[in-house]
Amino acid sequence: MEELMKRDRILTVDALRGIALLGILLAHMCFWYNAGPLPEEIFRRYSDAGSTVISILNEILISGKFFAFFSFLFGLSFYLQMSRKAKEGNFVFRYGWRIAIMGIIGLIHHAFWRGDIFSIYAPLGFILLLTRKWNNRWILFTGIFFAANIPLVLIETIKLFTPGTTGMPGQPDLTNFEAQSKAFFAIYTGNNWINLWKDNLSNLPEKFNFQFNSGRIYITFGFFLLGMYFGRQNWFSRMSNAVPVFRKILKKMFWLALTCLLLALSMFAVNELFKLNWQQNRTVSLIFGIILSLFNGALVMVYITGFALLLQKNSWQALGSWFAAVGKMALTCYLSQTIFGLVLFYGVGFGLVGHTHPALNWLLGTVFFALQVVFCSWWLRRYQYGPVEWFWRSATYFRFFPIRLQPAERLSESQSETANHIGGKVN
Repeated sequence: MEELMKRDRILTVDALRGIALLGILLAHMCFWYNAGPLPEEIFRRYSDAGSTVISILNEILISGKFFAFFSFLFGLSFYLQMSRKAKEGNFVFRYGWRIAIMGIIGLIHHAFWRGDIFSIYAPLGFILLLTRKWNNRWILFTGIFFAANIPLVLIETIKLFTPGTTGMPGQPDLTNFEAQSKAFFAIYTGNNWINLWKDNLSNLPEKFNFQFNSGRIYITFGFFLLGMYFGRQNWFSRMSNAVPVFRKILKKMFWLALTCLLLALSMFAVNELFKLNWQQNRTVSLIFGIILSLFNGALVMVYITGFALLLQKNSWQALGSWFAAVGKMALTCYLSQTIFGLVLFYGVGFGLVGHTHPALNWLLGTVFFALQVVFCSWWLRRYQYGPVEWFWRSATYFRFFPIRLQPAERLSESQSETANHIGGKVN
């Protein structure tokens, strides 16, 4: 079984997972790996043109997009695991237990850093299990429905026409924002691990409130389903057949994203030019939120299909293998990125929050990711799994798996990396 699973790894999926992790890292690094409200004075320190450009690029092209990208790959991996293990007869139990372990890892991770995603993925993963027998049409429709954040649109539309409701669509209550940001900043810059753990764990409910208020939890689940749909179509395991389909999706999603971006920028420009104060208008804010959600969803699909197509080109083979090395050790790399952010910016480390330029933060993030590529490539030439992946697999099956590669396996891995196309399977 283990040999079969190793042979069936789809290198394009691993490479896409590595690309997603780079995007997630850059999104977090831009503003000091914070996962809570920071005082405005911290951001005002960097109001130069360079910081403004980076902030805009981060908001438009990166922030939130690569989490959805990663969520898509989670749903795709769910289907791939289900299709490989269906004959075992205990997939539901095994996968449910695997998700439970991921949830425990997520809660521990959240104690250190409240931006953890696995504590969100775990409950949604159990819901995903319930959809495994849905037909493709229903999976696709529901996936688009949630990925476009339509549940939040419906909720906010109802609130808009309900007397007595207040607040801007999709936004949390900001009444006590100043007090909350100062309290968070005190924990953030403090050098006490216990205070950090207590604060993060006590804010777990607030984290889920944000997920629902912003609609991110709906978007995450929607991309779970879209990933599962792509897996059912066998597009990533047969990339030669999928190329025309991916090109069509890329073209349509590009034009949708561009149209939504131009609409959003036009609304922003008109509001600023004529001082219309639309940001206080709940109806306009709802319309702007719809446009933004469509833009974000379309751009994520542009990234997924666009990078998948690029990875089929000969010129991208070496680069794809570097990303794939990180993608094979995604959980280990994701957690190590948090360690890097904590050590660099938090009071328990060097405490550089607010002291480094966003451009420098991106540079540091890129360098760290390059080091991850080097480390993962070195590790996978000697070991079958990343360290956290090995623990996760062993805990899932209640037995310790051999982690070291035997000399013959090392040679085989080296030969297959040289001989196989990034879009195919390791044989």
